[in-house]
Amino acid sequence: MTQLKPTVSPWQHAVSLCEVYQAQPAKAETLMMDITFQSSADRRRCQFLFYGVLRHRRRIDELLGRLIARAPKPRLAAMLQVAVFELLSAGPERQPKVVDYAVGQIRRRMSRSEAGLANAVLRKIPTEAEKLDREAPAAVRYSHPDWLAARWEANFGPEAAEKLMAWDLEPPSVTFRVRGKFFATDALVPAAWPGFVQLAGEWAKVEPLLKRGKLYAQDPSTRLAPEALAVRPGETVLDLCAAPGGKALQLADALGRDPKGLLLAVDLPGHRLEPLDENLCKLEDGKGPQVTLLGVDVLKLTPRLLEIQKLPVLFDAVLLDAPCSNTGVLRRRPDAKWRLTPQDMAASAALQRDMLAAAATFVKPGGRLVYSTCSIEPEENAGVVAAFLESPAGERFTCRSQTVSLPWESGHDGAGVALLVRD
Repeated sequence: MTQLKPTVSPWQHAVSLCEVYQAQPAKAETLMMDITFQSSADRRRCQFLFYGVLRHRRRIDELLGRLIARAPKPRLAAMLQVAVFELLSAGPERQPKVVDYAVGQIRRRMSRSEAGLANAVLRKIPTEAEKLDREAPAAVRYSHPDWLAARWEANFGPEAAEKLMAWDLEPPSVTFRVRGKFFATDALVPAAWPGFVQLAGEWAKVEPLLKRGKLYAQDPSTRLAPEALAVRPGETVLDLCAAPGGKALQLADALGRDPKGLLLAVDLPGHRLEPLDENLCKLEDGKGPQVTLLGVDVLKLTPRLLEIQKLPVLFDAVLLDAPCSNTGVLRRRPDAKWRLTPQDMAASAALQRDMLAAAATFVKPGGRLVYSTCSIEPEENAGVVAAFLESPAGERFTCRSQTVSLPWESGHDGAGVALLVRD
């Protein structure tokens, strides 16, 4: 008789991920890719728990540190982290069930004494959390590094900094950009931004629309850079740092069905090209502009390389969506706030200045260049643009508009966008 392997629950997967992350912090999305789930629902549940621990990590560890005298074993610590997050995100009526489930899991996988410890600790968490929230500074209550909280208080003021940290703790809503004619479904409702809808029902009802390319899952903040570039049918467009492809797809849609148009999407060779290629395949073959994918480092892209590929050397419109600190998308990438250091802002800005200078060489006279980031830091936005305009690379450019979208004001991810026009 064939023996079936026991099914690993989303809760158990989340514990394993937390344990791996404790041993060697890595990108959460990379760790998630290493797990095979029974269903998309199991994946979403595991991600909710794992990302929830990462979002609330400092507060969770502070609570456990107050109630446990000696650090528990890594597996028990991970189980307690998941249990505490689930406990604090549950209503009072569900909290006893959360405790019972977690203690049962710990009893099966650890010792009886550790299960007893977990039971005693978890039942005290709600009361201890109320006490912590009265006493602790904002960086602890909202689970952010002290230096990042202090930076935001200096840049935006204490009240705005607290709103931003509170924003980062909430799971992001699921929004989609509508592509072409859209047929309504009870699983979706209009979002606050034109052309976007929001998940309001079962994911399964949306999946067919995603597969057919009628919808593309993305945050409304991603519309800002393509809208600033204002691509018109028949133009030549260069999208630098194009993966995973949401903005590239929006640019291609803006080019319409004019076969004279061209979109060249560039990103680093390797795994980043796979989702980019997959997303660009959602375009209808033979019914629109030429779309080409090129795997190369932006700083190594040269006119000669483009000539060899029989591609234009100068473009009507260029988008540089530069790598950055991600401080505008920490709700979506909660692990990033624990990897960041104060030195990273300056390092990011230095790379961005080099990339912007490189991007400028591909803009036609009279053409447009949009520089964008998913950062809300002044050094990575206004600072980079100012340095570019004062450099030889930017002497023929004028800044027509510049904005930074702040999450607690806009209601979506943070982003910086600058429109630069060549004389």
